[in-house]
Parts: sequence; C-alpha cells; structure tokens
Amino acid sequence: MKKAAISLFGTLMFAVLIAGCNQDDEPIIPEDTDFYVSFTVDGAQTRFENGVNDYGNGPGRVSYLDGVGPLNSQFTFFSTSTENPSFGRNTFKIQMVEVKLDSVAPTYQETYQLFSEGIYDFGSTIEDSITGGTNGVVIEYVDADSIVWTTDSKLNTQEGWASFEITSHEESGSDLFGAKTMGTFSCRVFNNQNHLDLLNGTFRARTVFKEQ
Repeated sequence: MKKAAISLFGTLMFAVLIAGCNQDDEPIIPEDTDFYVSFTVDGAQTRFENGVNDYGNGPGRVSYLDGVGPLNSQFTFFSTSTENPSFGRNTFKIQMVEVKLDSVAPTYQETYQLFSEGIYDFGSTIEDSITGGTNGVVIEYVDADSIVWTTDSKLNTQEGWASFEITSHEESGSDLFGAKTMGTFSCRVFNNQNHLDLLNGTFRARTVFKEQ
C-alpha cells in the first residue's frame, strides 16, 4: 500500500518499562511490551518479538482517510527499526480488510471491530479506487532475501487446512494505539508461482491505529 499510515510504529519501536512513584507513592504499572509473532516456515521456527533484536510492533491504517478506497483496513506490523542494516527484511504484517459500500469515512468503533474475536477468511487488499478487494485477513511475510510473500486471495487460494482466528481483543488503555489483540494462524503465502507454508502461528500485537 502506497499510502499506509504507519507513523505510530516508529513511536512504539523503542518502548521501555517505566518505573517510579506517583504523589501517593503508589508504584506505576510497567508498560506492557509483550508483543510477538511466532510461526514455522520450511520447518524452521521463526519469531519476531517487540524489544528483542531491535524489533518493534505497531499498528497502521489504509483507508479513505489515506486516499485509498473503498476500503476500511488496519494492520499490525513487526519490523526492525529503520536504522537497522536489515530493515525491510524479515518483517510480518497482519492486515484486516473491509470493503466499504459507501464513501463515508469509517468511525473509530468500526475500525476497532475489524479485529473482533472470531474466525476470518483470507481476503484481498485494494490498490486504488477501482480495483476491488475482498473482506478478510491478508498476511504478508518478507523473508531474509526481501522476497514478499502474501496470502492475498487475488494471487491464489488457500489449502483446506489454512485458518486465521482472533482469540482475544481488548482495549489497550493507551493514547497511542487502540487495542491488544491475540490470535492463531496457519496459511500458505505466495510469490508468483512459488509458495511457503506458515504453520502453527501465534501472535499478540498492538492494533487499531489512533490519530496523533
């Protein structure tokens, strides 16, 4: 997506634990930074974890508000910082897609519900105001060679064993992002005529982009 709003990701890249006391000498609860995605690919275990090996996690938005429509879509993204020599490689994105039937910008509540608990089909994104998309989830994995692999249903169909489920979705209590979301997945990702199988996947991520 050419106009994805991902500025919050940089804000959250180096989240640290905050310790101290308020005026009543009550301890401040440390910030929750336990966000990760884990899966096997070609039999090898892969894990990207917030705060480990320069990785961070944060939400982003692709919608009418970014000049892309008719679409209401949010994603959560795992990547190293932009200063890391490997930036752009070994990244992972989970994107929820809802094709809108009108030109009204989505409300925050509509956006929040994109990640509601449940089982989702694999969908397709949209590149402009003409190309149609499909409701569902799109998973994108960029490997160590910068090859982009995706479940986008425009490219191919999933096997019968593929699945994606959101098992928990709760308010974050943060001004920076809207929710903390957990889920599981197994899927086939494609690049041209090639494919990889991402199996036994689990994730816990910051979701729901908030205007700053």
